[in-house]
Amino acid sequence: MQLENRSIVKCIILSFVTCGIYMIIWAIKLARDAVKVKDVNDDGLLEILLTIFIPFVGCFLAERKLNEGCQAAGIDHKDNSILYLVLGLFGFSIVSFALMQNDLNKIADAGYVFAAAPQAPVAPEAPAAPVQEVPFEAVETAEEKTE
Repeated sequence: MQLENRSIVKCIILSFVTCGIYMIIWAIKLARDAVKVKDVNDDGLLEILLTIFIPFVGCFLAERKLNEGCQAAGIDHKDNSILYLVLGLFGFSIVSFALMQNDLNKIADAGYVFAAAPQAPVAPEAPAAPVQEVPFEAVETAEEKTE
C-alpha cells in the first residue's frame, strides 16, 4: 500500500466551503492512512470513529499508530500525539489534521510502500496415523470371548 499525497491547502479550503463535511471525510482518510502505516490489515475503525466524534482523541491514537509503524519500518518520524491532543482540546483539530497530513505527505513523497504484516507460519498438519486393517474373521465379538 502506498500513501496518497493530498494537498493540505485544498483540504482546508474544501473543509470550509463544505461547512465541515469534507473535514469529516479528510479525518477518515487521515486516520485510515495513519493506521495502515502500522498494519495494512488494520481497518482503523476505532481511530476513524473517534476522529469523527472526538477528534483530539482520534488524532492522538492515529498518531500513536503512525509513530509505531514508522519505527517498525525504520522511517524517521517524530511523535506528535501530545501536540495533536492539546490542539484538539483547544478546538484546533484542523491544525492537527494539517500537521498529520504533512507527515503522511512526507512519507508518501519518500515512496515507502507498506505491505501486510507477516502472518505467523502455520504448522503443517501431521499425517494421520496409518489404519491397520484387520481381517473380519480375526475380530472376536464379546459373545465369542465369553464362551
